[in-house]
Amino acid sequence: MQKTNICISALILMLISWISPAHAQTPDEQSGNQANTLGNLMSKLNNMTDEQKDYARANWLVAPETYVSQHDHPSSYVIFPNPKPDTQNGNECAACSSAYVLRFFGEDVDGVSLYHQPTFPCKYEEGAFPRCFKMLFEEQYNTFTTEYFTGTTDDLKNAVSKGIPVITLVYTGKSLHYVPVVGYDESHFFIQDSVEKYRNDVGNNAYNESINIDTFDKMWNIPIESCQRLFVMVKKR
Repeated sequence: MQKTNICISALILMLISWISPAHAQTPDEQSGNQANTLGNLMSKLNNMTDEQKDYARANWLVAPETYVSQHDHPSSYVIFPNPKPDTQNGNECAACSSAYVLRFFGEDVDGVSLYHQPTFPCKYEEGAFPRCFKMLFEEQYNTFTTEYFTGTTDDLKNAVSKGIPVITLVYTGKSLHYVPVVGYDESHFFIQDSVEKYRNDVGNNAYNESINIDTFDKMWNIPIESCQRLFVMVKKR
């Protein structure tokens, strides 16, 4: 993966609004919406600042070599404990995903309230820029580290198997949405989704949504060159 392509794609995503996924659409509707969305994203490249470019170069990485060549994860794994997920009311998925991870580490945080606090970073009317995770966990809480990676479904499984919820970004043909992945088996990823109407396993105490791995990979494979399959790992210092 070329560094230039990674940088350009990262810069695109820094200007995207992160909102809830759309309802199921026909292939023609998805294709039309996708073309319009990508056209709008590309047009925003002209507004990049030097600071944003420098940030993207420094913080958007390819999955570590150990994840690529040493997949030692078990065939199935579910993270425990499993905090109760928030239910978002609008465009709070970045904050809800952050709050879920914070609760996993023992913090008493509500995602919707977190998003609407003036101090929630990199926020604007339609969501939050991806830099919000690094600023929130590293600068505001000052007890965590964050790493941004792009990789494969095996890379993601390996990351989840480390025992900490992994924040991912999925694309549904119309919009983008942050979700924490909390487990997997041979055929599915398991998620704690903050969008109530997309929960398909609400009776499960460990997760509220299961997505077929092939389906998830298509959603995760954001159609912007060299910036597919984003995942964010948060760790205690």
